[in-house]
Amino acid sequence: MRMHSVQSSRSSWSMPMQSHAQSPMQTTVADVISFDGIGLHSGRFVRVAIHPAAANTGILFRRIDVTESLQTIAAIPDNIRQARLCTRIVNDDGVGLETVEHIMAAFAGLGVDNAIVDIDGGEAPILDGSSLPVVEAINRVGIRQLGNRRRILVVTAPVSVEYGGGWAKLEPCDRLEIDAEIDFDDTAIGRQRFHYRHGVGTFERDLAAARTFCLMRDVAAMQNAGLALGGSLNNAVVVENGAILNEGGLRMEHEFVRHKILDCLGDLYLLGMTMHGRMTASRPGHAMCAKLIDTLWNSPACFQIIEDGAAAEHSDGYALPDVAAAAAV
Repeated sequence: MRMHSVQSSRSSWSMPMQSHAQSPMQTTVADVISFDGIGLHSGRFVRVAIHPAAANTGILFRRIDVTESLQTIAAIPDNIRQARLCTRIVNDDGVGLETVEHIMAAFAGLGVDNAIVDIDGGEAPILDGSSLPVVEAINRVGIRQLGNRRRILVVTAPVSVEYGGGWAKLEPCDRLEIDAEIDFDDTAIGRQRFHYRHGVGTFERDLAAARTFCLMRDVAAMQNAGLALGGSLNNAVVVENGAILNEGGLRMEHEFVRHKILDCLGDLYLLGMTMHGRMTASRPGHAMCAKLIDTLWNSPACFQIIEDGAAAEHSDGYALPDVAAAAAV
């Protein structure tokens, strides 16, 4: 498994490594980024290319292994579908893509508003189990600022959901925050809590390197169900009877709950834009995040979308331009 930036005629030009998470202007990647790897659940080898995109494109995934007219899957609330142990998006033609959360978290964490992501399979590669390889690849080519102001979804009233013995709540806040707690019976994980406050450099510092994880006792059941077929100690933290099985142990304190927050951040970016609000959650997961996003999106009295200081109707945010025009930057 390897990851690299594509050589281009502009390879000598790049912006300094920096987060654009707090910029008022929309951004895109400065050049094409390519990487490959295996899908965590499918075990299949896939290739990915992230392309620059024009303002107001948003994040578009293209399944280049299917008919061209069916390829595009926009990262928006209406395309979220329930899936086991990952985030799944599906377009109106039924073409889907799984495990997009780590790429989406990297976009959210670095403040990338617009990109077209080509992939030649039905699941994004797991890489090392975190967002760090994607962050490093984006930082190598840089982030380019565009001429349009960023859209922000501002939570104006609380919404909450319950799912699978846990709960999650969104409340008004002047920035994005995620306060999450997990509780596992294996003592290597136990009860952990972390409060993430989104800002310049905080994603790289607090979340990007946190890896996905599982309990060894669950591996056989997952694989019998057709899941985790590409999982290994190279792309997940594996826990058994109070011990970390990975050589070198953990990368950081509370890596488990930090990864859960990374997943939440990536899932929330499926709102199609940056969110200002505080998410508080107990035992969060992808299905819970999907339910929370759906509840918020269908509660228009609980949020506003701000652009250039003015509120807009929430349905206006997803009038996507033609893909070919969006790529012409």
